[in-house]
Amino acid sequence: MGPVTEQLVLHLLAPDGSAVALDTDWRYLPDDPYAVRLDFGPRAAGASWVLSRETLLAALHGPVGEGDIRCAPLDGDCLGLVLGHGAAAVVLAVGRAELAAFLAATAEAVPLGRESERIDWDGGLAGLLSA
Repeated sequence: MGPVTEQLVLHLLAPDGSAVALDTDWRYLPDDPYAVRLDFGPRAAGASWVLSRETLLAALHGPVGEGDIRCAPLDGDCLGLVLGHGAAAVVLAVGRAELAAFLAATAEAVPLGRESERIDWDGGLAGLLSA
């Protein structure tokens, strides 16, 4: 199966309580089975984050993460993503159902617990040794 891609609208939550809608592209590559890429596109100067699929799945059930990536349920049917730390952190809201559907599609591409079977361990090691 090929990549799983989805366009989701995130809401950037400002400290004053306002929100700005952001169109984002989510991408899951079966050959990189532990990672989910979140691209904000040209409006955000091409900003991109790599998130853990496992962390996103856990976030559907409660608070998770530490450091620069934290997730927690918000009021209503949204999940909050905190990217960065301190004054530079941004808080984003994503629809829980939309994220769950995307993650379900990634599990169809690479079943949970079978990620390591998709990694080219020999090729990765050869690349490290040739560097």
